Amino acid sequence: ISLVDETSGEKEDIEVTLLPAGHCPGSVMFLFEGENGTVLYTGDFRLAKGEAARMALLHSGTRVKDIQSVYLDTTFCDPKFYHIPSREECLNGILELVRSWTSLTRYHVVWLNCKAAYGYEYLFINLSEELGIKVHVNRLDMFRNMPEILYHITTDRHTQIHACRHPRDDDCFRWNRLPCGMTCQNGTPLHIISIKPSTMWFGERMKKTSVIVRTGESTYRACFSFHSSYSEIKDFLSYIRPVNVYPNVLPAGGTEDKVMEILKPLCRSYRRNAEPR
Repeated sequence: ISLVDETSGEKEDIEVTLLPAGHCPGSVMFLFEGENGTVLYTGDFRLAKGEAARMALLHSGTRVKDIQSVYLDTTFCDPKFYHIPSREECLNGILELVRSWTSLTRYHVVWLNCKAAYGYEYLFINLSEELGIKVHVNRLDMFRNMPEILYHITTDRHTQIHACRHPRDDDCFRWNRLPCGMTCQNGTPLHIISIKPSTMWFGERMKKTSVIVRTGESTYRACFSFHSSYSEIKDFLSYIRPVNVYPNVLPAGGTEDKVMEILKPLCRSYRRNAEPR
């Protein structure tokens, strides 16, 4: 694309490359290359360790491109989120729980208490494929641009896995009612458990826990993250070695100084004995 400097009137051609960000379907990172250098903007991202090395478009030949600046997703740039289980590990934990519950009777139902509208497609597709049960959602039209998921979701409430939503979700569940209003099937009361995918909750635990934690008689938390962990962030930066890095966001309770203290040593501009600014 061509850009014109509003001050000088000079024109510059910029090459923009879109790279997979792994945050949710369609999410991308932007790589800008021009006469004044190369900049990478990650947006929200979740890349496993070693994934950057497999991105051909981040490389020139066999070498990583010379990146001047990275604007980085630092949501979990905090040592308490040092390790977040992979999506595969999280899926396997959820799958085991859902399978064991739904196999009891057809009246045993699971509600996936998903906070966001998008991002759980990986979970829905894999649960449906493994168990042969479609996932109930409020509307199909929000997924119309993701045809690969349409076979795995349904608006039919008579299914055993639900991801339907309601403004007062938790109140519904407290009365053994799904957000879509279902409480029984053919006159038989439903037996419902809820699984809440979370990351922050797990990061705040003082001791290590498994991927699935029971939090009540019929409630569970499942570790599931859309953002890279502390160790994944460090692995990514260590590989691309930019000159500078800038956080896009501050971790909960964090400060810019603390984040930069972690990130700066991974940049080429870092000088161990430099005077503090």
